Amino acid sequence: MTGARNLIWISAAAAAALLLLAFASFPIAGDIESRLATLTAPLASALRATTRPVSEVLLNAGQLGELSRENAALRQDLAQAHAEVSALREQRHSEEQTDALEAAAGQLGTRVTAPVLLRDPAPGKQTLLIGRGSKDGVLAGQPVLGPGATLVGVVTASDEHRARVRLLDDATSAVAAVLQSSRVQGALQGNGDTLRLDLVPSTVPVTSGDIVQTSALGGLLPPGLLIGRVAEAEARPEELFAHIRVEPLVDYDRLEQVLVLTDFRPGVALSGEAGGR
Repeated sequence: MTGARNLIWISAAAAAALLLLAFASFPIAGDIESRLATLTAPLASALRATTRPVSEVLLNAGQLGELSRENAALRQDLAQAHAEVSALREQRHSEEQTDALEAAAGQLGTRVTAPVLLRDPAPGKQTLLIGRGSKDGVLAGQPVLGPGATLVGVVTASDEHRARVRLLDDATSAVAAVLQSSRVQGALQGNGDTLRLDLVPSTVPVTSGDIVQTSALGGLLPPGLLIGRVAEAEARPEELFAHIRVEPLVDYDRLEQVLVLTDFRPGVALSGEAGGR
């Protein structure tokens, strides 16, 4: 419809032009020309408005192509910048974690930081593979610390460049522990998900929030390392030992860097004491 209407207007304008040429020699031609110009002015304006976008597109087609190429290049540069920023942020995060571990370790002796490489996905198995080994002084039996110098596990095996760590919540983990407030000894056990403190007599008062630390009993760990806090304690009159659930002070699932106490040798201190008596 719009195309047919424009064709009619164009035909009318052409006819008007022919009439103007035909009457140009008559005296009234000037008046007729003026009137026709007034009538056709809206048509001319509409035609200009209709054809202007088409002409502008044709004239700017080359510029649009160039802008498209520049836009693609800018997107590529932006993606590269994002990747570089992400890499720098990850490097800074790793350095901050290492600094925090070293600061928290304080005077614990010789130690080495190690990245967590792999985590055992088997149900009930809570073990890590770390990126340090015997070449770095990492040996079986050495304590492994997380943020805040908190004990998170023990080295179970090592080769030249890597070592395996059994976390405290592993189903086969058992370490000597002590309640900070009462100094009562117990055995910290893992069940593949949580921690519990066994062999604490039900007659011993235990409150939520009580700190659990490593014990020197057996000489397998240095004493006084933080482990966790009591989350729940229940003493049943008919049972000898209380049921105590311990909450770790760190999230084992989010460990990225750990600290290994490389100067500790399990049983060395105990053997030395025995030999001296």
